[in-house]
Amino acid sequence: MKRIILLIVICFSAFLAAGAQDVEDSLWNDANARYANAQYQEALENYLQIESSGKESAALYYNIGNTYFKMRYIAYAILYYEKALRLEPNNQDILYNLQVAREQCIDRIEPVPAFFVAEWIRKSHQILSSGMWSVISIGLLVLALVFFLVFLFARGVRFRKASFILSLVIFLFVILSAALAWKSRKEATREDLAIVLAAVSSVRSAPGTQGKDLLVIHEGTRLRVLEQMGDWARIELEDGRQGWVALNEIVFVY
Repeated sequence: MKRIILLIVICFSAFLAAGAQDVEDSLWNDANARYANAQYQEALENYLQIESSGKESAALYYNIGNTYFKMRYIAYAILYYEKALRLEPNNQDILYNLQVAREQCIDRIEPVPAFFVAEWIRKSHQILSSGMWSVISIGLLVLALVFFLVFLFARGVRFRKASFILSLVIFLFVILSAALAWKSRKEATREDLAIVLAAVSSVRSAPGTQGKDLLVIHEGTRLRVLEQMGDWARIELEDGRQGWVALNEIVFVY
């Protein structure tokens, strides 16, 4: 009897899941059709309904970003391009549209020049996802172990020497790919990235309206949240400047 009940529950759950997927597919297709017909508000409502159901994908966020951009909500477009980029950091379409959207922003904040090694790591980790870098790291580790075993059991001196050198070289690439996997994973899961949504936001010297105005930033500006205190957040801009802004004027990317 218990098995029959369990089977009924499983079948019913599968039926509900299939029905939910059909609704999602219908919304997706309708949203794409409305976007193609320049019915951006209707398309956006469908995309956001899909998102509210718990769906998370680079394609969904990318389409939402495109729709907001068409509606001239640049800050929201940047927000969703950033969301998409977290999932697919090497997607050239997302990178291009994000750059185009940023060019519409008032603020032109240049990042602090990074040490060339750090800059190389930043660019390299975006080539593949953290999962792919992890697979490469594991594969190289297995290969390094194979050559090390050859070194241990081979008889020829030259063959053993070559196997040992190869195992060391490959192991260095194991460390490198593991570091890139870690960096990629860290970027994909970081929770400090935020976008300014307010048209104008004052950066103050202290939390609260009593703080001295340091500068003004505008919608679409990308920043890092260092800490939160009540309704305020201490932030850092890409050029290294810091201050406090109201939490209700920014939104986190995650």
